[in-house]
Amino acid sequence: MPNVPSHRRSTLACTLLLGCLLPTVSHAVAADAPLRDTPPSEPRSKYFDTPAAPSPGRAAVPTYIEPEDVPLPKGAWVAHAGLALLPVAGVWGASRVGGDTRVGATATETAAGMLLGAIPSRLLFFRPAAPSPGRWMELETVAFSGGFVLTPPLTALGTWGLGELAFGKSHHPGRAYLGALGGAALGTLLGVIVHESLVKLSKPSARLKSGRQLIALGFIGVGATLGYQWAGGGPRPDGHTQ
Repeated sequence: MPNVPSHRRSTLACTLLLGCLLPTVSHAVAADAPLRDTPPSEPRSKYFDTPAAPSPGRAAVPTYIEPEDVPLPKGAWVAHAGLALLPVAGVWGASRVGGDTRVGATATETAAGMLLGAIPSRLLFFRPAAPSPGRWMELETVAFSGGFVLTPPLTALGTWGLGELAFGKSHHPGRAYLGALGGAALGTLLGVIVHESLVKLSKPSARLKSGRQLIALGFIGVGATLGYQWAGGGPRPDGHTQ
């Protein structure tokens, strides 16, 4: 049978060819399989990971992307410097409230409140990077809520505690703490507004990130000191409780 060798050679060649093609085909199938259940990628904006043209029936939820380290605009520098002066002016203003004119005492009380409230205040500016937009929004909401709940009482405690222990007991210690708590809560709200305004002015730059948080913390500390001085009525001359 003269055709047998030729038939065997053809079969062997086909087997070798299929053996070479199978890895390529299987790799292509594996790479294409996930894409059948995944919508095609969409163009993203530069600073926020938001689809530029969302597909119908699919809501576009922005996710956070860390800003770039580029020079700040001149207007942003001016805004940072101007808003940084407001807590300093607030320290002097606190010395004009409640009958205590010691600027050094009010400055120290503000610093004590800022020091104690520094750790929970970081939750107010928490920006997690997560692949899921829904998960990111959940983490940010929980962090901000925790920061807003914990920062005012701890800041008020630092201001009130140092004022009562180091600079003479106030005329109304209980009211003094409540005043510090209310002032810290108002300062927290103002601090968040100021921080987000500066972030908006600074985009896309990430410079002075810590400075913006420090300015916001200054508003919180000054608010606690103003409330403490106003509600406490100033220190007693003898420094003793009734």
